[in-house]
Amino acid sequence: LSVLLEIRTLLDDISCMSESLNRQAWQFDWALNKLDNSVRKTGRIPKTLLLRVFQEICKEGCPGSNQILLLLRSCGALLPEVLSSERTELAHAIWDKMKELGAVYDTSHYNALLKVYLQNEHKFSPTEFLARMEEANVQPNRVTYQRLIAAYCNEGDIEGASKILGFMKSKDLPITEAVFSSLVKGHARSGDIKSAENILSVMKMAGVEPGPDTYLSLLNVYAEKGDADSIKKTLEEVEKTEGYLMDRILMQVIFSLAKAGYPQYIEDIKERIRFEKELIPDAMNLCLTLITHGFEDISFRILKSYNHLSRDNVDQGSFFLQHCVNRDMPLSKLKQFCSELKETKMHSAPLTFVLRCALEANKSALAIDVMKTMKEEGVPLRPHYFWPLIVGFQKEKNLKGIFEILKVMHELGVEIDTETYTDYVFKNFADCKTACAQMKVMVVLIGWL
Repeated sequence: LSVLLEIRTLLDDISCMSESLNRQAWQFDWALNKLDNSVRKTGRIPKTLLLRVFQEICKEGCPGSNQILLLLRSCGALLPEVLSSERTELAHAIWDKMKELGAVYDTSHYNALLKVYLQNEHKFSPTEFLARMEEANVQPNRVTYQRLIAAYCNEGDIEGASKILGFMKSKDLPITEAVFSSLVKGHARSGDIKSAENILSVMKMAGVEPGPDTYLSLLNVYAEKGDADSIKKTLEEVEKTEGYLMDRILMQVIFSLAKAGYPQYIEDIKERIRFEKELIPDAMNLCLTLITHGFEDISFRILKSYNHLSRDNVDQGSFFLQHCVNRDMPLSKLKQFCSELKETKMHSAPLTFVLRCALEANKSALAIDVMKTMKEEGVPLRPHYFWPLIVGFQKEKNLKGIFEILKVMHELGVEIDTETYTDYVFKNFADCKTACAQMKVMVVLIGWL
């Protein structure tokens, strides 16, 4: 009997383990599909989605290796709406939390973290990073060394990069285009443009053909220097061999010129781009990245390049306006963008959309200012536009705030209808008598009359 009980217990344990693994597999599939679909459709991941997936994986308590990789890889360029420093902080938070939950990191995880550092231009010590790997008994591989070389080159430290390069050669590890692309940047940032340009010849001698990454690295070097002539010359060479990749390369160059403070050369680059339908996700992500880094005017110029693709009854630029609101763009700038989108017939109701974004983001002051602008421009205002503002004060039990909103409605000539009173005002009082008494007091306090 005891043997039968032990077998039954063992079978129950196996059944529980199977259910747990199936649940974990389903959870991972859900997370993977959500993030994968977002990347396939838009080429980016919203921060809210990434945080939601992160929270769901944490609930499972036993994160898998692939789950962690998925989270880490999402903390770089796939988050164009988030500042680079914040993306790195998020990656560190994920790393620490997963470790706390019992995750065991291998080389692929350290490589993923390295890639995030590079994409976010995060400054770190490659030697300390290697020491961390050694302490964790994790062996670096070819990809690790490539990315450490890139890290040295980002700082113009050719000596540090050369040490890693020598180590790779001693281990007979292949020197790929990625390494040469990094060396182009490294030499340029060390002040040696000639050596940077000569890397292409060195590559050919080594039997490695320069590809898109190499040319992009060289173009970015020229962009950082504001060397428009060299950019033009290089582009003419690239067009002969890599024409199908040109548009995406040019978008990267535009961002580099913006960061380096040479906006005067961007128009020439922009005119070379074929703003066709298949490039819409890339153009959108460029626009978002530019806004995130404070280059909203350049971003708007990119957005307007898609005016020729406008379709009936389909608004363009909503993503642009929403990100501007999220980045706390001044009202004057928002009004300018809305006016131009309206004039060019790219968006049918930009101010109304900005109001919606402000309300969803709980930016009450901006929402009220937008409604005042709408009033000035003759855009109809509806009572329900004010309901989210009232609800916000309702949650805080702030009666004065609620009456301030009613006052704004009155000043803007919006009828305070029965539904507003019954569903959003009177509910804050115990009974009608109390409501009437409080309303009289508030009317005097906020100077309504």
